[in-house]
Amino acid sequence: MKRIMAAALGLTLATVSTAWAQRADRTVDQPAVRSLNWFSYVGAEDIRAACRPGNRSRVRLIYNALWEEQVRAYELFLQPDGTAGLTIGVLADQAPATTISSITIGQLGDITGPWRMRRGQRLLTAAETGDLMAALQASAAFGPPRDGLRLPDNDFWWTVASCRDGVWGFQAYHYPTDRFANVRFAEKLFSFGNVGVAVNRPRALEPAELRRDPNLRPGRERADRWMLVVGKDGLRAR
Repeated sequence: MKRIMAAALGLTLATVSTAWAQRADRTVDQPAVRSLNWFSYVGAEDIRAACRPGNRSRVRLIYNALWEEQVRAYELFLQPDGTAGLTIGVLADQAPATTISSITIGQLGDITGPWRMRRGQRLLTAAETGDLMAALQASAAFGPPRDGLRLPDNDFWWTVASCRDGVWGFQAYHYPTDRFANVRFAEKLFSFGNVGVAVNRPRALEPAELRRDPNLRPGRERADRWMLVVGKDGLRAR
């Protein structure tokens, strides 16, 4: 058992040591690296840095349906012929997975299985792409966002980061605000899902601050929680 745990620790450390040299959009699948890159991934720092005329147009959408329950990430790569490539990633049931004693490891390669992002992809036709882009436009998805909007990890919200023809855009929607209610693209994206994980729909909850873990020691109340804050044209620096 000690040998298994030592090998597992070595695998985790090896993953972390190579993380810093990789791009943000390629470092959120593995759990040991996701904690280092998730905020820059949601903020789409990689897309913004490469956003200039002549470069690829793309959109990244994040649906946070309570961090511990489900997160869905959609990457849309727009093509010159009007079609688009769509990749879908889903994180599900992360809270139970954090209890190591509840995990049964069949093979060493399975050790990160409960935390890995489940993946799917498909090619959208020109008609499907046009409908989705129209829904995004109708939702004011290309910005500007509301400066100061707070996005707690244990709430329902969307973020949309985009680069279209060299123009950067960012938007955020927090449930149950009017902006969230006016989202027109969600059902279209959900209909493209082929990952085999049912969508965690928004539901009425107590305010986020009342749903923090009451069992954490004083001074550690936010050790397992996080909050994103939206600025004038993207996420504010952490």
